[in-house]
Amino acid sequence: MFELHNDLHLRTLTVRVSGLLREDEARSFVALYQRCTDEHRGARHLVLADLRGMAAMSPEAALLLAEAIRYGRGHGVICCVHLSDSSVARLQARRLAREIDPNDSVTVNAVSLEEAERVLTEQRAKLKKSS
Repeated sequence: MFELHNDLHLRTLTVRVSGLLREDEARSFVALYQRCTDEHRGARHLVLADLRGMAAMSPEAALLLAEAIRYGRGHGVICCVHLSDSSVARLQARRLAREIDPNDSVTVNAVSLEEAERVLTEQRAKLKKSS
């Protein structure tokens, strides 16, 4: 299961994925994620990836998720805060990000929603200063 919420005012796309993301769901996710990313019109923006409760994905679903990550980073994502309660899912998401960029300076792992929100608040302040 997945949900996406796009807050253009806060320049933040919130992704929520839980359970097993099947390949057909991953395809739908990628299409919606790309549409949400496009709503930022290439402007720098943030992502909160709430992966709590997410199970490890099949290789096929993981490839699709990598496509979404690649698309976002190519279209303005400057920080993606990962929130996960599964070390396997966290490692899988981190690996996908490193495959796209071996020096991955975009991904930040958070241990709580409060920490994730603090990171996003800091990043928004940086975005505001640079605008």
